[in-house]
Amino acid sequence: MKVLYFIPYSPANPTFGGSLRIYHILDHLCSHHDVTVAGFSTPEEEKELIKNFPVLAGKTHFVTNPNENSSRYRILIKSIFSSHSHWYLYSRSERLQQKLNQILKNDTFDVIQAEFPVMGMYHFNSTAVKIIDAHNVEYDNFKRMAKVKNPLKKLFYHLESYKFYKEETAACREQSALFVCSERDISIFDKSVPSVPKYLIPNGVDEEYFYPSKTTHKPHSMVFVGMMKYVPNYDGINFFLDDIFPKILAVFPDTTVTIVGKNPPKSIAGRANKNIIITGLVDDTRPYMHEASVYVVPLRMGGGTRLKIMETLASKIPLVTTSIGCEGIDIEHSKHAMIADKPEDFANAVLELFVNKELCEKLMETGYELVMNKYRWKSIGKEMDRAYEELTGIKTDTSSEGADRMKYEANGIYK
Repeated sequence: MKVLYFIPYSPANPTFGGSLRIYHILDHLCSHHDVTVAGFSTPEEEKELIKNFPVLAGKTHFVTNPNENSSRYRILIKSIFSSHSHWYLYSRSERLQQKLNQILKNDTFDVIQAEFPVMGMYHFNSTAVKIIDAHNVEYDNFKRMAKVKNPLKKLFYHLESYKFYKEETAACREQSALFVCSERDISIFDKSVPSVPKYLIPNGVDEEYFYPSKTTHKPHSMVFVGMMKYVPNYDGINFFLDDIFPKILAVFPDTTVTIVGKNPPKSIAGRANKNIIITGLVDDTRPYMHEASVYVVPLRMGGGTRLKIMETLASKIPLVTTSIGCEGIDIEHSKHAMIADKPEDFANAVLELFVNKELCEKLMETGYELVMNKYRWKSIGKEMDRAYEELTGIKTDTSSEGADRMKYEANGIYK
């Protein structure tokens, strides 16, 4: 099947959730389909992408995002006085539209898949089946971000939610189908675009990369992994440090929490001490994960599903998360992980796992079984192929594994 894959950035070196999802989808497309890739990328990233996926040689069509190096405040201010959202304006490129027009003039495709609704807002002059892979319901995600305390940021996210609702809904109505990460996202999209078919294509885990380690867990230690400039991660860590961590320290004063994440703001980096370790960007998150007694996901906002949850369960690390943190994943409290939303309940769940080794063993085994049965990227790729077949009427040739390609070593921080 011929697929045009339209992406907002290169996944050559995936360092957060969005790029990891794009990487693994592209990995599957290269193995099972005739794929052409277009979108935003630097020349250096394009070379690295082709190095990782040699089958893409001659099949990449990228331009540099003209807004990438612009002052973020310039586009921000422009969006305030525009009917369009900041994200829409940031992602507009006449040069990219022209390149897309040329691609579609010179070639035909069975499927055009755009990652994120903002890429689905470009014009596709083609009879191909058109799909948006919606990592979140973005307007709903902005609405949740508007819960931040800063009044200016609160206003900004309210405006983004209002504007992006109109843009996202209009783009989705033009599609043949939507890929979504969770049942909750399906229910939200059903209200705004009820007539557009929706397919559940959840996030997953590379079980060959994230695996159980024999490393001895450090007593009374926790870890959180996440790109820190992402508002839900930033908010969640502040919530944890302000409201949850002091309750844990009151019982075990030697407790540590390691916060592994790219671009920690000064308000978080400045809190580093003997109990709070701030690493910034790291080459490999697994040693930090394997050392910890408990992985914490204290998120209060966000959308879609969190890859960090699947990665933790695949690594057999006891997990404490909020209900939003594990939203869209078939996790049951006290069976696969501990789920707690109130600070005291969250702290008590961590303290319980510090001392109850039998409970830890149960959570690790059942959590691992859940991920292996339902959330491996290989299985998720098959679900995507089934959707392609239903939408196009073309049978996928699953016997072809494509050209030889290099498996990646995922660096950095995950959403």
